[in-house]
Amino acid sequence: MSQNGTIVLIDARTGRLGLQVADGSYLLAEQLDVQPLRVGVSLSGQMEALGIETLTDAHAHAAYSVFILAYGLSLEAVEQELR
Repeated sequence: MSQNGTIVLIDARTGRLGLQVADGSYLLAEQLDVQPLRVGVSLSGQMEALGIETLTDAHAHAAYSVFILAYGLSLEAVEQELR
């Protein structure tokens, strides 16, 4: 099922990012491509699965390949992973 989320944290060194999903939970993902992402970008796609997924930005007409490492997280858990 497709969900919406907003990027809230990015670690440019590792390519890892944290998204807040519409249900209030957070996910941790690693970007697999080199297209620039920034905090505040809204993405949609399958956000309750582990592994490679394509998340899309309808406003920019762009798609991003990510590896979802974990979902259903708290903000604190994502912050700790991105330190």
